[in-house]
Amino acid sequence: MSVHNRMPVILHESDFNRWLDREETHQPPINLLRPFPADEMEAFEVSRDVGNVRNNSAELLDGL
Repeated sequence: MSVHNRMPVILHESDFNRWLDREETHQPPINLLRPFPADEMEAFEVSRDVGNVRNNSAELLDGL
């Protein structure tokens, strides 16, 4: 299975609040933008319909 080369930020659950709950005057938590450990990820194929922003239905979540 190939994986697209653009990667979203993936955070550990313990970092969620630090990412979301900060004052606007503070610098963003740049150190959280680090590679997520591959051994903690799981990949699976999804329908090509998922890649089209015009599609927005519960059926896209089937099999997750």
